[in-house]
Amino acid sequence: MELNEFRDWLFAEGKADQTIESYVNDVKGFQSYLQEKLNDVPVLSHFSFVRYKEHLLLENYAIWTINKKG
Repeated sequence: MELNEFRDWLFAEGKADQTIESYVNDVKGFQSYLQEKLNDVPVLSHFSFVRYKEHLLLENYAIWTINKKG
């Protein structure tokens, strides 16, 4: 699913504008991380998500923020 399709789906599900933007930004952040840090990992895996959560911890994100993003 493309990001715009995801945005449209969230809208169709009745999500608030602020919620949609938050979710879309979370996905963009994860995509950016994958491109920058895990370019040697060819497919998404549990490992990808674990590494991203570790990255967020090192960036001093609050636990509740990390859980929302991951």
